[in-house]
Amino acid sequence: MNLSAISINRHVLAWMMSLLLVLFGLISYQRIGVDRFPTVDFPMVSVTTVQTGLDPDVIDTSITSLIEEKLNSVPGIDHVISYSTPGVSIVTVQFELAKNIDVAFNEVQAKVNQVLPQLPNGTDPPVVAKVEIGASPILWLTLSGDRTLQQLNQYARNVIKKRLENINGVGEVQIGGERKRNIRIWLDLPRMQGMDMTIADVLAAFRSEHVQFPGGFLTGGKREYMIKLDMEFHSLDGLRDMVVRASDGNLIRLSDIARIEDGMADPRQLARYNGEPAVGIGVVRVTGANVVAIVDEVKSRLDKEIIPGLPAGMHIGVASNDADIVRGIVDGLIEHIFESVLLAALVVLIFLKSIRSTLIVATAIPVSMLAAIAMAYLFGFTLNLMTLLALLLLIGVVVDDAIVVLENIYRHREQGLEPDAKQAAIAGSSQVTFAVIAASLTLVAIFAPVIFMDGMIGRFFNAFAVIVTFGVLASLFVSLTLVPMLASRYLKVQHTHGALFGFFDRAFIRLDRMYTRLLGFCLHYRVIVLLLAAGIFVASTSLFGMIGKGFVPEEDEGRFMVIFKVPLGASISDTDMRLKAVEKVLAGNSDISSYFSLIGSGQLGQVNQGITYVRLLPKSERSNRQWEVLPVIQQQLDEIPGLHAFAVKVPIVGGGQRGEPLQFAINGPNLDTVARVSRQMLQRLRDIDGMGHMDLDLQLDLPQLDIKVDRVRARDLGISAADVAQTVGVLAGGFDIARYNDQPGDGNRYDVRLKAEPGELQQPADLRTIYLRARDGSQVRLDTIASWQARLGPAVIQKMDLRYAGMFYSAPTLPLGAAVDRINAVGAELLPPGYGIIFTGQASEFRKTGENMIFAFGIAMVLVFMVLASQFNSLAQPWVLMLAQPMAIVGGIAALWISGNTLNIFSMIGLVLLVGLVAKNSILLVDLTNQYRQQGMGIDEALRKACPVRMRPVLMTSLTIIFALLPTALGMGKGSEMTIPMSVAVIGGMVSSTLLTLVVVPAAYSLLEHGLARLRARFHPHEEEKV
Repeated sequence: MNLSAISINRHVLAWMMSLLLVLFGLISYQRIGVDRFPTVDFPMVSVTTVQTGLDPDVIDTSITSLIEEKLNSVPGIDHVISYSTPGVSIVTVQFELAKNIDVAFNEVQAKVNQVLPQLPNGTDPPVVAKVEIGASPILWLTLSGDRTLQQLNQYARNVIKKRLENINGVGEVQIGGERKRNIRIWLDLPRMQGMDMTIADVLAAFRSEHVQFPGGFLTGGKREYMIKLDMEFHSLDGLRDMVVRASDGNLIRLSDIARIEDGMADPRQLARYNGEPAVGIGVVRVTGANVVAIVDEVKSRLDKEIIPGLPAGMHIGVASNDADIVRGIVDGLIEHIFESVLLAALVVLIFLKSIRSTLIVATAIPVSMLAAIAMAYLFGFTLNLMTLLALLLLIGVVVDDAIVVLENIYRHREQGLEPDAKQAAIAGSSQVTFAVIAASLTLVAIFAPVIFMDGMIGRFFNAFAVIVTFGVLASLFVSLTLVPMLASRYLKVQHTHGALFGFFDRAFIRLDRMYTRLLGFCLHYRVIVLLLAAGIFVASTSLFGMIGKGFVPEEDEGRFMVIFKVPLGASISDTDMRLKAVEKVLAGNSDISSYFSLIGSGQLGQVNQGITYVRLLPKSERSNRQWEVLPVIQQQLDEIPGLHAFAVKVPIVGGGQRGEPLQFAINGPNLDTVARVSRQMLQRLRDIDGMGHMDLDLQLDLPQLDIKVDRVRARDLGISAADVAQTVGVLAGGFDIARYNDQPGDGNRYDVRLKAEPGELQQPADLRTIYLRARDGSQVRLDTIASWQARLGPAVIQKMDLRYAGMFYSAPTLPLGAAVDRINAVGAELLPPGYGIIFTGQASEFRKTGENMIFAFGIAMVLVFMVLASQFNSLAQPWVLMLAQPMAIVGGIAALWISGNTLNIFSMIGLVLLVGLVAKNSILLVDLTNQYRQQGMGIDEALRKACPVRMRPVLMTSLTIIFALLPTALGMGKGSEMTIPMSVAVIGGMVSSTLLTLVVVPAAYSLLEHGLARLRARFHPHEEEKV
């Protein structure tokens, strides 16, 4: 007794098994996370080393190179990227995706410990940290109002940040454009010189007067007292009265030589929202956390706790919100799922002319889909674009299996082949059990290569494959248990139908007759049919060269970024002036809803660079799509003098990376040569149409002031080089001398910062106003013992894989594959020996994607052959069954080309799916033909009887898949641009393979089996076989 018979005889058991899947699925649906894409954790570890005062050249040679060389021996490295900036070395190690991040962290830490003794004296201990590649804010809030910037900063950090940090799933709350509270000591250089004061005197005063010491306890008898030795000043008046020096009975206080202000840190960051000063509050999630749930909780706290308590005049706005995009995509796909169910049900209703049959098939859909959701939750996946696409596809697969079983049961009932409904259900389901199992295992087999795929496509495909695999197995289980049981109890066959069903019935009869005549022609002219099919395939292969190739399709997210920079050496005020011009462009575009700008953000915090996050109006409220808005904005940005700005997409994977699809580096052993070749490459690429606005990130022209000390003269005067460096550094650059807190305070301590009064040191000539004290107590002007010269030097020295690098970024209008080919061609002409091109980001993944897909196709075909050979116990028949695959691929490619889509990660997934999907139709034809031959029919006789019988289920299964994917192929809803390529590829492949399968497979089967029969007759003449 098989599984179907058990379910039919024990109907309660069948109900309970299905309800168990539904129960687990509903529980999982309530708990599963929601995200835009599957989690892709690039294992990355950074090493940050600080030695204040060193320029990038020294940082590179004395710190960065040492750390790089040591880390390069860690196994599993993909790339080593480093930045040497003034006073800071940042080395980031990007590992292969398969590397365990905890193991990588420990290995990097061990290597860093080995290099510690070799670092220069005074270097801070290197900080090793895991890099969260998705650690960019999922939500940017803005705080603005009629308050000072310091008040906004304080409220954002001390109130709002603390109330959001403890939300479940929040990893960090960033403050954008923050200028922390500082106690500013503005030193008056003329007054200092007049009172014979130097920087050394001020530093010594703070170190002796503004101090705290541990006091311990005073114990005696039955009591003890804690001795508090807090000798710091806790008010500005106290600091003003601090004695800096006593001279001849006269006390020189700090207020005599400086202005003390409760102010802010040096202006190295700036934030604006819609052109108004603001403070940004960025909410960063923990990897894998539910984006929508986090944002909903943030909004709940804002509405219930934070906004009601805001001081008068303060306002909170939303600058960007990833949850809107995620929710739109998820809601859109869930809507498509319901639409697909209705369309699939309509197909079943038209073919089977029975509402009860339609309801039976429709009942199988939620059971299988909820089982797949339960497995997604068990594997730690989220509901995202890929998993929801898999569920959407499952509608067609589930309906396919249910249709094959139900249609055969219905045929047995309609033709009176069995005495009662129960026997008809048992016989009908048993007849197709073999075909359904073979088809399901074939579809499962194509996903086995996924476990060997690396790169981002491997991670994307993994989530998709798990959902489809377990969904197909659940569908197989349901079609062999629940569907036969329901058919045995509730299916009724009506021999008379209404006018509408009568119309379709007559149409199907005419179609059967046409197909029967066509089948006879194909069996008579088998070789011609096969040659025509081969010709169509060969001619269609030219489409592979004609279709564009990329990593992901164009998408209208309703948002983009403007990355801008001004020449090195520009002050933050100059950058701000250019930013206002950018904001004017954005404000003048009617499709833009809001924009949030930051200067000095990011890991390097350079004041000549910034980023603006732009939100567009909803699609229904604007006239242009995102990819139409970007060129218009870019053209206007190009007209702003003194500014390099690039309007680009937000990157697919976060982490503050740039969003351009084309990213690559030219690297080599010599920095000057890298710079020269990079500029030549930039010029050549800008002359190529379709390469987009190319940005070269090579920061080697920072204006610098090189101070040289006359060491002999300085030594004669008793002044050391350290005295000179300390004095110039404090007055020109500023120096945090101490910490300060109010009493009573807010629980925080703030830096006390020394610096020359604004306006006193602005030009190189102003350094002449700096004085130092000689050994004899006299004042010595700086220019008598030192000279300075302006020159250009590096602001950032970047390396990739231990070699100097120039990074390129662009969003080409050419397909990504064509752009990569052009770059390689130009590089072959320009690059000297020892210099190379390294592609990163999407361009790198694109190369891996092509390699992975060729591998996946090859292994999938081998596994499908093995499954079919095992199922049919033949090494010959699988070749006939697999004729549908090339026909499907041709149809998929043709549909992509006709619709203007590219060959990308989503369309490739669709093409791989076709390998398994289209095999089902061939299996249905060949399986029934084999059954009829076992009953004594000849080869052609069995084909003439089996193929017309199987034509309707073949058409039904193909149409259900086509209609299930039709809503996404039409591009309705948010995120539809991502789903279109896969849907179009599958629909095109199903159309071509279905039409060709019905004629090519019978012709090939007949030709093969007749040939085998002749061979058997030749070698075994006494065996007879009916032909």
